[in-house]
Amino acid sequence: MDVLHELAGAQHGLVTRAQLIQRGIPPGTVAEWARRGRLGRLHPGVYAVTGSQATDIRALAAVVLAAGAGAVASHRSAAWLWDLADELVLEVTVPRGRRPRLSGVTVHRQNGSHGRASLRRGLPVTNPLGTLVDVAAVVTREGTAAMLELALSRRLVSIRGVEAELERRRGCRGAGALRSVLATRALGDRPPDSVLESLMAALLIRHGLPRAVYQHTVRVDGRFVARVDFAYPEVRLAIEIDGHDSHRTPADLQRDLARQNLLVGAGWTVLRFTWTDVVGCPAEVAATIRRQLSRLHAA
Repeated sequence: MDVLHELAGAQHGLVTRAQLIQRGIPPGTVAEWARRGRLGRLHPGVYAVTGSQATDIRALAAVVLAAGAGAVASHRSAAWLWDLADELVLEVTVPRGRRPRLSGVTVHRQNGSHGRASLRRGLPVTNPLGTLVDVAAVVTREGTAAMLELALSRRLVSIRGVEAELERRRGCRGAGALRSVLATRALGDRPPDSVLESLMAALLIRHGLPRAVYQHTVRVDGRFVARVDFAYPEVRLAIEIDGHDSHRTPADLQRDLARQNLLVGAGWTVLRFTWTDVVGCPAEVAATIRRQLSRLHAA
């Protein structure tokens, strides 16, 4: 394997001029390869080897290489790398004093509070805790809440870890926004049992509904009746969410129906929503909950 493809194979199809020269390729040869199309320039000093596939990860890797030593994927780029965002927005953080100019890229500068970087898909990236603080400075409150819930459900972070990171980075951009989201999250200080519960919690916040109690235990005369996903105990409203695997067998369905009958018999109103409801029709879900709350409060 020649030097060019050896380097590119470890870097998503990319090489830098400095790397090639360091490996003994004369500068004139690098320029000649670029003129003849063997290398395609993406950023100053960063090239894609002809034949490599143009992908989002290659685009981000090119930005990190072009930003130089010490640069890390950060903010929305880091959220994308950690699978907390669907869309890639090119953002990097570089050591203070460095000022790379990269077309179509937002460049941030490190301060003393930035933590240790991680490695994800071969790229240096801010760790999940740092990513949540950073991204809270550049996305909406709703976006921050959704990313927090996804990070918690996937066990990338913990509530205690987020609280510690917020204390460590007190005063940093994004810390206040994330602290506000954490303080008002529907699940309190408990991690979600599933991604769907995270999405439901984010839906309640996003649509301005009153804070619900997560995983509420219903008892009648001291006797256990059921534990419900979300509840408004003051009006006896239970909200249950059903994932794709909620009713794996007829016996599972039978148990759920019996449980719901017990709740109704105890004077509770039960609303059930599926993955399709929460993900596909969030406004309708919120409107249904709001109507039931108004009806029950009026009663």
